[in-house]
Amino acid sequence: MDNNPAPGNKKGGLTTILEKSLGAVAKGGNSILKDVLSYAEPLKNKGFNFMDSPGYDPVSVTGQVASGANVICFTTGRGSCFGCKPVPSLKLATNTTMFNRMSEDMDVNCGTVIDGEETVEQVGKRVFELVLKTASGSSSKSELNGYGDEEFNPWQVGVVM
Repeated sequence: MDNNPAPGNKKGGLTTILEKSLGAVAKGGNSILKDVLSYAEPLKNKGFNFMDSPGYDPVSVTGQVASGANVICFTTGRGSCFGCKPVPSLKLATNTTMFNRMSEDMDVNCGTVIDGEETVEQVGKRVFELVLKTASGSSSKSELNGYGDEEFNPWQVGVVM
């Protein structure tokens, strides 16, 4: 839609959807890309997979869940109150200010990297350990808060807002 990010993205400083997409690419780290999936296509390969989906969070995550994801790691810089039943959604806060403001809803403060308190590797280890704990039955903050009943939202092909 005219290369424009959502209003919240604009408030966060993004000027184009390309900038948002580059941020998504950066989150992929340095793993080798194993496959590119169509929306909700089941995984065929272990490892880093990319799914073609819209940037609207509930629709994108619904595709990941339909594809076989059983824990969602959802990064947020502005504090999206989000959950996607039937799977637990872990919220990874990208900055400490927002994490402190919304600590009752954020699972991990990743802002410690920018704050110079931890390395990417240290935070990655904390996230990995929380994924294992959650997959073993511990509740995410979304689950504790009862979020996720309305966020399961399949893609209606076309422009999504």
